[in-house]
Amino acid sequence: MRREQEEMKPYLSVIIPAYNEEKRISKTLGIVYDYLMQKPFSWELLIVLDGPTDNTMDVIKTFAAGKENIRWIDRKENRGKGYTVREGMLAARGEIRLFTDADNSTDISHFDQMKPLFEKGFPVVIASRDAKDVSGAKQAVPQPFLKRFLGNAGNLFIQMMAVPGIWDTQ
Repeated sequence: MRREQEEMKPYLSVIIPAYNEEKRISKTLGIVYDYLMQKPFSWELLIVLDGPTDNTMDVIKTFAAGKENIRWIDRKENRGKGYTVREGMLAARGEIRLFTDADNSTDISHFDQMKPLFEKGFPVVIASRDAKDVSGAKQAVPQPFLKRFLGNAGNLFIQMMAVPGIWDTQ
């Protein structure tokens, strides 16, 4: 970790929850790390392992070797995504804390759109790819029909049963 970043609280913490992500997390870590390395602000990348049964930990260690500002929490027990995100948020040191998925479903560059809102004093910024939640929201690369259909059916069920009015229920 850079010395100046060790001595002060980072501006941004990026939290990535991970459960059995050995096949795709390396690419996501590369994209996030490259993005952060280009930024003038201090940052940390925190991966929270949710008791994976595959080689996710080995992939993370290999990726992090010799790189600055990367740390992880290796929990042996699977507690679910919500618990893992919460644990990462509580362990993060950043003034601003952002979580993103290990499959890079939302590109880290969208932080550029969120940053001005934080700078205006908004304590929380929630991003969504669904225009039902956020006016103007869209996905740059459309998902295949079957994935959209199954995702929408699952979200409809969750929305009806647990969180009426919220469509991006992941």
